[in-house]
Amino acid sequence: MKKQSKTALALLTFACTAAASAPVLADNTSGVPIPSEPTFPTGDNGARGHAIAKHADAYDSGWVDQYLQARMTLIDARGQEVVRETRGMTLEGNAGDKALVRFMSPADIRGVAALIHEHPQTADDTWLYLPATRRVRRIAGANRTASFQGTEFTYEDLSSLIVERYDWRFVRETTVTIDGKKEAVYELEARPKYQDTGYSKLVLTVTRDNFRTSHIDFYDKAGEPLKTLTASRWKVYHGRFHRPLKLDMRNHQTGKRTVIEASSYFVNLSLYPRRDGSSRSNLTDEQFTRRALEDG
Repeated sequence: MKKQSKTALALLTFACTAAASAPVLADNTSGVPIPSEPTFPTGDNGARGHAIAKHADAYDSGWVDQYLQARMTLIDARGQEVVRETRGMTLEGNAGDKALVRFMSPADIRGVAALIHEHPQTADDTWLYLPATRRVRRIAGANRTASFQGTEFTYEDLSSLIVERYDWRFVRETTVTIDGKKEAVYELEARPKYQDTGYSKLVLTVTRDNFRTSHIDFYDKAGEPLKTLTASRWKVYHGRFHRPLKLDMRNHQTGKRTVIEASSYFVNLSLYPRRDGSSRSNLTDEQFTRRALEDG
C-alpha cells in the first residue's frame, strides 16, 4: 500500500497465523518471495482493516528502488489541458523511503523539483527547489496540504500511506472493475492520526488477490467527498511487483484533474543489465540529498 501509489509513489509485523507457506511463482525473477497471507481477524473491523493494510504493505516490500519518466496532464474544469514531462526516482529504506520528482518541461517549470524523506514515526521532510531563485524551500506544517505546483496532488499526497499513521477500519468486501476486469476487493477506511492533514478520512480499494490499491477516495475536513485517485494500466515487473502506469486524480469540488502516465518504468535497477551486459547499480542515498535536488 505504501509503495504502490508513489512515486509514487511499504513495514511493520502483525502477529497472526499464516494460512499457507509463501507462494513461489515460476516467473518471479525478483528474488523477493511473496509473503504468506495471514488469517485476518474477524469480528473487529478495526483490527481487520489494520491487518489487511499491513499485509498489503508487506506484499509490496523488497523492490529496492525505482525510476520512471512520465507525462503529467493538468485538466481544468473547462477541459483545457497543460502538459508537463516529469521524471522521478524512489529509494526504498527500512527507516522510510526517499523520493525525488523533477519537471523536465515545459520551459517555465523545467528544473522545479521536490525531495521527500519519509519517517515512519515522525513528520516527513519535504523540500522544493525553484531554479528561478536557485533556492531550496522546506515544506512543513500546514503547507503540506497545499497543491503541488498547481496539480490536484498536494505535498501530503507525495508521501506514502504509512500504515501506523492511520486508524484503519475494514468496511466491506465487494467487486469492482479494474482495467476492464471484474476483481474482488477489500474496502478500507483510513483516518489520519497526524496533524497538518487536509483530509478527515481516506477510503481505499485493495484487490484481494495481490493487494494492489486501485482507488483512493479522499474526504475533506468537513467529511465531504474531495478527490478520487484511480490507478490503472497495471503492469507486473520481474513477475513480482505490480505498478500502475496511469494515475488519475479527480477533484470533485473543482472539476479539475491531474493525469500521470508513465512512458518508462524501472523497478530495482540492478535487475536491468546494461547494453554491454555489465551490471547496473542501484540508486544510492547520495542521489536524494538537498545538493542532488539543486544539481538536477
